[in-house]
Amino acid sequence: MLHPLSFGPMTRPMFVVLVVSAFMLFRHPAHALAQQSGTLCSRPLFPTGGVLVQAVTAVRSKTSIPIRLPTCVPGLDSTDELHVNLKSVDEHSYIIVFGATPECEGQHVCSYGTMIGTSLPFNQIDDYDTTRRPRSPVNLHRGIKGYFYGSVCGAYCSDSFIMWTEGAYHYVIGLKAEDRRNLIAAVNSAIDSGGVQR
Repeated sequence: MLHPLSFGPMTRPMFVVLVVSAFMLFRHPAHALAQQSGTLCSRPLFPTGGVLVQAVTAVRSKTSIPIRLPTCVPGLDSTDELHVNLKSVDEHSYIIVFGATPECEGQHVCSYGTMIGTSLPFNQIDDYDTTRRPRSPVNLHRGIKGYFYGSVCGAYCSDSFIMWTEGAYHYVIGLKAEDRRNLIAAVNSAIDSGGVQR
């Protein structure tokens, strides 16, 4: 009979996979930065910083969706560490990835998180599966109600994310394994900045 805290016998290949997975998690740049910070943004990203303005300009020319990008990303103190990658954009939606590399499209080894804006229903957003995941309501700035979905950890930890609606538009901001308090701060910064509107 197994001890209540035992996970059963571990073969050598299983042990190697576990060790490699743990190593990849703790060397992930977003995880390391979050661990260093442990708090809300120590210095918010400047809303009109070049990398954010470039992203907003590129997206705004191709979609009618009002853009919501966080200017507060806990643990990320400078846009020098940030690549804002446009994964997809059309008239009805955009998907932007904050990455540690210029080619990052949301893979866990390089992504800080993903920002989505759409006029489509939430159940048509493929990047974040909400089925069988518990959610809890959150109060956001401007009287907006949203829902928080916590990170799920296995071989690596997924994004935690918040979904909310503004009029006809739906938004999702997910950050790598972020806690509820910090994620709310990031989402509020996106709502307050109006997507770096200038």
